[in-house]
Amino acid sequence: MKTALRFLFSVFLVVSCFNSQSQARCFPPNDFYKYDNINGPSNINEQQFNQIIDAVMAIWEPIAKSHGATLVAEKNWKDSTVNAYADQSGNRWSVAMFGGLARRPEVTPDGFALVVCHELGHHFGGYFFYGQREWAAAEGQADYFATDVCAKRVFAKFNKQNPRYRFIAPGSIKEKCDQAWKTPALQELCYRSSAGGQSLANLLAALEGAPLPNVQTPDPSQVSRSNTEHPHAQCRLDTFFNGALCTAPFDLNVIPGKGLPTGNNSKEAEAAAFKVSCSVPGGFTLGLRPGCWFRQQLFSSLN
Repeated sequence: MKTALRFLFSVFLVVSCFNSQSQARCFPPNDFYKYDNINGPSNINEQQFNQIIDAVMAIWEPIAKSHGATLVAEKNWKDSTVNAYADQSGNRWSVAMFGGLARRPEVTPDGFALVVCHELGHHFGGYFFYGQREWAAAEGQADYFATDVCAKRVFAKFNKQNPRYRFIAPGSIKEKCDQAWKTPALQELCYRSSAGGQSLANLLAALEGAPLPNVQTPDPSQVSRSNTEHPHAQCRLDTFFNGALCTAPFDLNVIPGKGLPTGNNSKEAEAAAFKVSCSVPGGFTLGLRPGCWFRQQLFSSLN
């Protein structure tokens, strides 16, 4: 079973191949599990692995109940798979986390918390989805949700480490965070979320064999249609960073765009999402979903 998981899931954070209509694809496999050493040095030990998962899940379990679902975490510390995934079976919504990912040298505790947030993003992030009738938010949207919504709640609750990021965050991150957020507490939250995103982007770059991404060199590409698959490392860093910069309030009572008669990826779904996130029609200039994976459908102001 472990071998099957390694070869079914894609380059990094992959929603399982649930889609009977093939909108969600399995990417080429990674073999980084071969380099895992469960007894070797890492930034996260087994106790921290379990604590981080439990802390994030505790925040989202009551939210899942409000949507009629039971949230479940599968903790696979001994499994060397360098991955994570989300799944839904009826009202059982699950995330599966693996020790092989947590033990990677690029992954910090905050980066790992964002992995859990990313997987929750498949469940709660809403538009943009894998398909018109699919339950799961696409990869880029799950990244965006991780810092736009989830990390802000997690790091606000477990906030003792937040002030130290004022002294260690790069100037390029601090400049944008200070532009977006006006209070020291919110600025520090932005610094910390961005640092977690950098941790994951560094791992993605290692998996791709690409240079380390940098917030100062955003991906300039513009997709012709929104991409449901995994963007490249720089694009994903841009998404994490922009999510941290977004100041629009998110409504936890809704999964934006889900279940609309016109479809989960319709213009109506986009309008619903734009009301609870940063967008050009909403009057925002910071915190937008990056064009390297997202193609906007609406260009007029929201009502």
